[in-house]
Amino acid sequence: MLKLYYWPGYCSLGDQIALEWLNAEYELVKAGEELRHSAEYAELNPSRTVPVLITDDGFVLSQNVAILNFLAESFPDEHLNGDGSIRSKALVNRWLAYIAADVHKSFSPLLHPERIIGDDGSKQAILEQARKTLRSHFGVLNDQLKKNAWIAGPQRSVADPYLFVVLRWAHAVNVDLSDYDALGAFYLGLRNDPGVKTALAREKSGR
Repeated sequence: MLKLYYWPGYCSLGDQIALEWLNAEYELVKAGEELRHSAEYAELNPSRTVPVLITDDGFVLSQNVAILNFLAESFPDEHLNGDGSIRSKALVNRWLAYIAADVHKSFSPLLHPERIIGDDGSKQAILEQARKTLRSHFGVLNDQLKKNAWIAGPQRSVADPYLFVVLRWAHAVNVDLSDYDALGAFYLGLRNDPGVKTALAREKSGR
């Protein structure tokens, strides 16, 4: 039994989707501000962020990309880290890294506008620039999906749940993706995926 510390709407949803695709047994622990600022949680993750994954033998792992890789490697028969070749794994990690380091990071002002310093005019300029930057990044992802059914190639991988998460954020903060047809098809397909539906329901219920 795996234990995943999460918070609704955060990137930990990607880990939940991966767990569903892997048919893994797992427990969700809702980690709000009070828990994340406790001494107990700091022992698990000094940065006090989610997600955090704990295995049944006490192995603790934080950081979304690390967790997704660990899950994929723990269930190799499910092939969520490529076809097993070094190059295929590298491609999965290439897109994981791009989503984490470029796309996810670019959401910061839109997800936390209260952290922007300046007057209303400068804040709006920063928010609009963030949307433009994100639209550019999603253009790269859209072009990749024109050539492949999944973001890292012909088969699904742990990079796809992370992409689904940032697409949900894009819709929530009004990033215009209306002309990115490949991304739209990808998003609709995952919205109808049984594992995604289960993960979303579990996240909402906290069970």
